[in-house]
Amino acid sequence: MYDALVSRDLNYMKDVFFVSGKNAEGISGVKGAKASASFTAASLWPYKLIMHLTASILKTGLVNLQTNTPVTSVSRQSSGSFIITTPRGTTVARKVVYANNAYIAGLLPQYREAIVPCKGQCTHISVPEGTKAPLLNNSYIVREEDNVVSYLIPRADGSIVVGGANLLYYPVLSSWYNSVDDSILIEEVKDHYDGFMQRFFNGWENSGAKVDKVWTGIMGYSWDSHPHVGTVPGEDSQFVLAGFNGHGMPQVFLSALGVAKMVQNGIKFEDTGIPRLFESTKERLEKARNGPVGGDVLGIKR
Repeated sequence: MYDALVSRDLNYMKDVFFVSGKNAEGISGVKGAKASASFTAASLWPYKLIMHLTASILKTGLVNLQTNTPVTSVSRQSSGSFIITTPRGTTVARKVVYANNAYIAGLLPQYREAIVPCKGQCTHISVPEGTKAPLLNNSYIVREEDNVVSYLIPRADGSIVVGGANLLYYPVLSSWYNSVDDSILIEEVKDHYDGFMQRFFNGWENSGAKVDKVWTGIMGYSWDSHPHVGTVPGEDSQFVLAGFNGHGMPQVFLSALGVAKMVQNGIKFEDTGIPRLFESTKERLEKARNGPVGGDVLGIKR
């Protein structure tokens, strides 16, 4: 795959350093590594980023932030405006943006098959106080075996955030598929990361590293792996920004900017600069409605 991408003279491949064979383990630090690819990347703490942006917005005095106030329904009035209903009361809006990702079908049932809430699991691994573990300068994607992939982010304090291994629980739909309950761990992988660093990374054998936190989160898996962005099909003054599964964070910010331009300036989707494959269309919704559960990526049939 590396050779094929290089042969196409793709510009971003100039940033990729690839090595296979005996040097892969030495460069990656992963035991028994057969190949290693590295490239420029960034990692961030999403919660801190969102809190900082929220604080900055609130300082303008233009935003009224309401927390613990879920929207339970959106209804159009004869005037064309919308009544937004919450447990704490109602409000009126001329335009509505549905940016609730995994939970979008709760308000827009036509997305029930197109964007499905799916559970994933993550862990925090720490080392005992006073113990030094090898420094990891990079974030990682570790392919433990065919299709079993974990993502790993080292923290400044020497601890590790690691999660994934989705294929180990994919066949058991009840563990993760169409689930909005993040209070229950995924049985098939709840203990998977015990001893993970010792198993896969050189120099961690006597680190005492252990899992001290395990949690689940709900992601919005889109049927065709692309987010749904733009006008809600067949509607006007209603916009969607959801389905950002798998590498969603690099896509969501400019997608949101494009939708903001549609809302504020009335421009068409094709003038936003958002990839055409992201546009939410009636055809995409119908394809998801008539296709296999989870799309062809998972290969799970109804």
